[in-house]
Amino acid sequence: MGNSIPEKTVCEHILSSIQSIDFRDPFHDHGAKKLLTGQALGLLIEAQLRRHESLSDIEENLRARPELRRTLNLETVHGSTIYRKIEALPVSTLQELAMQCLQKLDHQYSGTPSFPNLGKLHVVDGSEISLPAKAGEWAYCSKEKNAVKIHLRYVVLNEETGYPDDLVLSTAAVSDKEGAADLIVDKETTYVLDRGYIHYHRYHQWDQQNIAFVARIKKNMKCPVVRYNHPSDDPDAPLDAEVEITDPETGEPFRLRLVAFQDEQHREYRVLTNRWDLTTWEVTEVYRHRWKIELFFKWLKQHLHLVQFYNHKPEAVCLQIYTAIIAYSLMEWMKTQVETKATTWDVLKKIRHYWFLTWRQLIEEFQRKPKRSSKGRRKKGKPGRPRKHPKKQHPQKKILT
Repeated sequence: MGNSIPEKTVCEHILSSIQSIDFRDPFHDHGAKKLLTGQALGLLIEAQLRRHESLSDIEENLRARPELRRTLNLETVHGSTIYRKIEALPVSTLQELAMQCLQKLDHQYSGTPSFPNLGKLHVVDGSEISLPAKAGEWAYCSKEKNAVKIHLRYVVLNEETGYPDDLVLSTAAVSDKEGAADLIVDKETTYVLDRGYIHYHRYHQWDQQNIAFVARIKKNMKCPVVRYNHPSDDPDAPLDAEVEITDPETGEPFRLRLVAFQDEQHREYRVLTNRWDLTTWEVTEVYRHRWKIELFFKWLKQHLHLVQFYNHKPEAVCLQIYTAIIAYSLMEWMKTQVETKATTWDVLKKIRHYWFLTWRQLIEEFQRKPKRSSKGRRKKGKPGRPRKHPKKQHPQKKILT
């Protein structure tokens, strides 16, 4: 019998889809005998997807897994070598690759229908990641905090579909409104913003540039009412009014729409918008979708290795954040390839279990139909009359061995 070509493992299939594993940087890899830029990138992405907690975990995993060594064309490498390589890798290369991954996501969902009346939504927000007191001094923010911040733009097409679209990295001392300056440019969408982005001059500019937005403001901010829209006697109905705002930099007055409403927990929200075409309830619906970006940040921090860093140098911190974004993008692609309606987290869990098995086995697992169906656990009522008084407990004296 002739030698058969081995099937690709899940690890090989996913890492090879990046098409950068064989990349050799002509400057940073000059004279390097092992652990080239592409190989280091493959190790970092694998570490994100399988959530290796430390460089020693990455080293041990590489030593124990011949499939991974074959995929990366790499023999064993020490954790200290990985540490030095991480801080020497070109940030621009990882940034460009992360942007390519996000563009591919955008293309993947280009035919997905958006909300009928609301249209496409772009939620902009930031999330901080803390750094150690000494190693993180380069990102000093206050006496209590050293941190970096991810300024992110998140696309919401409909209730089921959302994905990151662009990001800017900074230290935490950079405010939300400063970091988001380059994220709000598209005239074909509506931007959804929290209170960290209050900036009347920019609101005026966006309104003049026909950039739609829904932005939350503070409760104590005064907005002179010009007229009330859709007045109602219902005390629970949202307030909808046309208000006059003064540009603090030019002194020029301009008008926006103010909508005030409460959520299910009776928390009050006040938002300014230039979407005059929406109903009052549709404006509240737009702002409700802002929470999707909070869920995305929570997903990244819970399911990938993002809260703790392998190396605390500025370049290494940026690299680890970019590899987390790349890893998330890969999971979104895999959802399409395996043709499943499972959540991204369920896909990631399956991939971790099948990481060194064949791609065919993973596909078969996603296509497998359950052999049994269950209506769930049935609660049966206890016989006899219901107890009037709680059961009396007695001290239990037991020696546990």
